[in-house]
Amino acid sequence: MAKKVKKIKCKKCGTEWLPLEVPTNKEWTKVAPMPDSKGNVTITLMATWNCPGCGKSKMGAKSKTKGEFKEEDTKKYKVKNAILSGEKIDLPKLAEESGVSVENLHKIIPMYQKKHNVKGKIKGNYYIPE
Repeated sequence: MAKKVKKIKCKKCGTEWLPLEVPTNKEWTKVAPMPDSKGNVTITLMATWNCPGCGKSKMGAKSKTKGEFKEEDTKKYKVKNAILSGEKIDLPKLAEESGVSVENLHKIIPMYQKKHNVKGKIKGNYYIPE
């Protein structure tokens, strides 16, 4: 039996669409604080869309999965550990591995440097620790 997918509905104009039909503006995950009776955690992929009818921004759940949550699989964990490792980082390679764009890495790295008192410089497509 196929799982029914809930449509997203615009409150302004009433247009409805399936979560995968319209491109998203932003996506993030929410992890349930408590596991179910079998020990699985519900992970919800949230997203924002622009309504195809009127253009109003709409937020909702794109998908839900149950499974074991591992911090090592998150984008934040991968980027943070790469920066704190003290090794030279190939930014396009890190972007591909973590799912974060190179442009965003150029913004994220200075924040982590300041927060964790890490010294280094971005030169071209590389982050070089000092």
